Order: sequence, then C-alpha cells, then structure tokens
Amino acid sequence: MQKTTAAKAAALSFSRRVYRVSELAKLGISQSTAYRWARADGPWTRLAPGIVLVAPGPATLRDRIEAALLRAGPHAMLTGLHAARLHGLKSPPESADIHVLIPHRQKIQSYAGTRFERTIRLPKPIFVDGIPVSPPVRAVMDGARTFMSAALTQQVLFEAIKAENLCRFEELVAEMETGSRRGTAVPRATLRAYKTGLEPPRDLLRVALTPASGPPPPRAVRPRRRSLWSAGRLLRRTVLRTLVPSP
Repeated sequence: MQKTTAAKAAALSFSRRVYRVSELAKLGISQSTAYRWARADGPWTRLAPGIVLVAPGPATLRDRIEAALLRAGPHAMLTGLHAARLHGLKSPPESADIHVLIPHRQKIQSYAGTRFERTIRLPKPIFVDGIPVSPPVRAVMDGARTFMSAALTQQVLFEAIKAENLCRFEELVAEMETGSRRGTAVPRATLRAYKTGLEPPRDLLRVALTPASGPPPPRAVRPRRRSLWSAGRLLRRTVLRTLVPSP
C-alpha cells in the first residue's frame, strides 16, 4: 500500500507517462526503486528494457510506441502499419506489431510486439501528434513487407493509392524496388494486379506465397524401350507358339 501511494504521488509530478529509468534517477527516483515499482505486482509497468510506464492501469498503444522510440534513441521513427494509421489509413490492424526504423549503425534487440529494423535509408521523419513517423510511401511499403495475408496487403496498398494526396502508384513501386526485397513478393503481385485493373491473380499470389525451398517437382517417367535383341526373342517365341501345336 505504501509503495503504491508513493508511486502515485511521484507520478503526479511527472510530465509524461513513459520514462527511461535513467531519466527517473535525475527526478529523484532511484533505479532500484523504479524497477521495484515496475514489477508484476507493482504500481508501474515495465514496457521495454530500461523503460517504464509510471501511470496506473494498462499501457495504451501510444504508451507502447513511445516506449519503443525511447528505447531506440533520438534518430528512430515509427514506420509500417502503425505509421500508416497515423497517416490516416483505416485498413492496417491496430493489433499489428510496432515497427521502428533505426540507423544501421545501431543494434537493438526486438522484443514481443515491437520490431526494430536497421536501415541505411533512414528518411526524414514527419511528426504526427508528436510522434516521429516515416513518410507515407515508406510507411505503407514497410507495412506491406511484413508478410501479411494477401487480402490485407491488398486492402492496405489499394487504400493508400486511392487516398487523396498520400501515395501514388509510381511512388510505391519505386520504394519497393529501392528498398529491401525481403517480403516484397505479395506486394509486387498486388501492385501488378492494380496496374492491370484486376483482382490479384490467384496463381500469381500462390507462387508469391510458396517458399523457395520445397520438394522438387516429380520427374516425368519415360516409357521403357525394348532392345532389338529382346524384341527378336519375343517375336521368335510368338512364331513358335503359333507353328507348334500344344499337346
């Protein structure tokens, strides 16, 4: 009870909900106290290594995003499906993992629900509601490369293209060709289908979703050819059976 009361009283003086433990030490909360209050039975919540939620109650999506960005450092930015949602798209699911871009020189371990991606193509972020996010084209394509179902990939890409002043078809194709090729099979098939004005061809999506490794295709069985010698023996046997009557 005393621990909860002290934690709530301390949180009232904070200007944010999510902090690094190292920041709290400068505000009068020792690291040992912060970690103790962030245990499973404590009033605070540990959101990431070295990051805690100092407000009561479960963490919101915004809390988790801020924790990931604090963990990643000043040059990081949100990308992928949650960034696309901040840009105004409705089709990306809220349950998607948080996807954060970091400079290639950094190495940060991903954790449950949050993925850090190193990149040499770190774009200039756009701030949406105080959150640094990648530009719309990068955000949408990063989300499309996360091995979603073909149906959800189509929804996200088609909505992005049809949205006013968000993404042009040519920009998405250029981003797909410039960026990482990992996970682009289904987006490539979907954009090709959009260009032709058709639904994604099932055979094309099936090929895109089939892993490269797998059992080899069955080999055609060639008919067995008889040699001339064996064919001659067969002919002689047939003639003898015809000429010699059976007893």
